[in-house]
Amino acid sequence: MADKEILKMTGIVKKFGNTEALSGVDLSVNVGETVAIIGPSGSGKSTLLRCVNCLERITSGSIEIDGATLVSTVDDKVVYAAPKDIRRITTETGMIFQHFNLFPHLTCMQNIAYAPIKVKGVDKATANARALELLKTVELSEKKDAYPGQLSGGQKQRVAIARGLAMDPQIMLFDEPTSALDPEITGGVLKVMQDLAEQKRTMIVVTHEMGFAREVASRVIFMANGKIVEQGEPKELFEHPKSDRLKAFLGSMIRV
Repeated sequence: MADKEILKMTGIVKKFGNTEALSGVDLSVNVGETVAIIGPSGSGKSTLLRCVNCLERITSGSIEIDGATLVSTVDDKVVYAAPKDIRRITTETGMIFQHFNLFPHLTCMQNIAYAPIKVKGVDKATANARALELLKTVELSEKKDAYPGQLSGGQKQRVAIARGLAMDPQIMLFDEPTSALDPEITGGVLKVMQDLAEQKRTMIVVTHEMGFAREVASRVIFMANGKIVEQGEPKELFEHPKSDRLKAFLGSMIRV
């Protein structure tokens, strides 16, 4: 069976005023892929990710998720799907942010169960059972009744991953999930992400963790100045970079 394309982004341009953050980016992702996006700050990595689930609206181009058109450009005019269709399409994505975004007044279990109950109409008992299962997945079963303020940064991020998985999205989006964490506690978060990759969860990960990109990703994309400069299998990209821009970037990362 041929690989199934789950995400197709074509000619994505995103401008903030006179600044062009994305300059005609094409990106396709297949089911089960773990795609790591690397590159210098300001290269458009996070902006591209945020366009996938409508946190940013594009200036031109088209986006399809699992065959459904989220946005297209017709006669130079950007046309988004109807609001109810946008909600339906974007529930196929789960977003993990740098700063967790957990509800401080809800326990870990309540944070995870909240969206399935409110958005999908799942009954409370079923949602809570699934939340417990996901807490076990991220190795935090004992924290089910704890509040975010009682957790370390790494624990908060693992709860945020469980919350993202609770909606059973087709694509998990990670926006620099370890950048706000102390280096010694990033390991637990990266292990959860590695486990998800081994389970063939479709993931797009914007990251500065070169080890994760090299060892876990099935494909690595290098962005600079709002464009995809180079992409390929991790070993090839890291060991045989073709562009001077990627060579310089990898050299600076290795020196850090």
